Amino acid sequence: MDMAMAKITENVPLAGKTTYQIGGPARFYAEPEREGEIIELYQYAAERGLAVFVLGNGSNLLVSDGGIDGLVINLSAKFVAINWGDGKTVSVLSGFLLDDLAAAAAERGLAGIEELSGIPGTVGGAVIMNAGAFDTEIARTLRSVRVLRVAGLTIENLPAPSLGLGYRTSVLKGSGDVILSAVFEFEPAADAGRPLSVREQILRKRNEKQPLNYPNCGSVFKRPAGNYAGTLIESCSLKNFKIGGAAISEKHANFIINTGNATAEDVRGVIRHAQEAVYEKSGFLLEPEVIFAGDFTKPLYTPEKS
Repeated sequence: MDMAMAKITENVPLAGKTTYQIGGPARFYAEPEREGEIIELYQYAAERGLAVFVLGNGSNLLVSDGGIDGLVINLSAKFVAINWGDGKTVSVLSGFLLDDLAAAAAERGLAGIEELSGIPGTVGGAVIMNAGAFDTEIARTLRSVRVLRVAGLTIENLPAPSLGLGYRTSVLKGSGDVILSAVFEFEPAADAGRPLSVREQILRKRNEKQPLNYPNCGSVFKRPAGNYAGTLIESCSLKNFKIGGAAISEKHANFIINTGNATAEDVRGVIRHAQEAVYEKSGFLLEPEVIFAGDFTKPLYTPEKS
């Protein structure tokens, strides 16, 4: 196999490839188009002892200021094909944007994913996290996935029930295995125009309630049992709390925004401060939903054991 098929470049800045617009460079970087190229890249990394980091749309992600010392494989650049099957089923490569899938389904009058409109990640990331919003989750319409098992570089087709899809999690989360593609099945809406109107309403709600005019990673913390992260943070009067260029949003307290030139350490510091303040006031230890990539000097908050 010819490595020239997937070009590898060195010291590629990652800030422009994340929704936070924050982060240092990738030591090595590639944008594969085909499954075979992804396997080649893993072989390349293994031969050189490089860690591999798979990048989607760069949402829900904070890359450290020092960047990622390994091979970053960006799937959202070129690994993005979509193929409609019998009219209500669709196979999508994992780098395809979830919002684009929601739009395509809604335009066809198909229901089941329109509530996930506006989520800024890829299909692969959405499946791993079982992305959800407005009482709908990926699990509702997902039928199967095609997965690269990185340990042996083998490919498996897995039915959705085998993925352990739960609240913002699946058995693939943290496994290192790579989702290559996913098959979804939607249902024709009784009112063919309804999915599109629901999508438009949700996009409007997101714009009203979320600070979309600033770079951000989406919700920073998972929802704690029986409460809301944003409510708990707001109860500590932390809206507008700022370290460097990173601030807790005035619009929604579970969003930490890049007000301009924020560093990853600035964001990490705000996260830690929010964790500590909320824990001391309410006893809830907020768990980050954002994924951290690279090395950070600031540890997350852990309560002192008495």
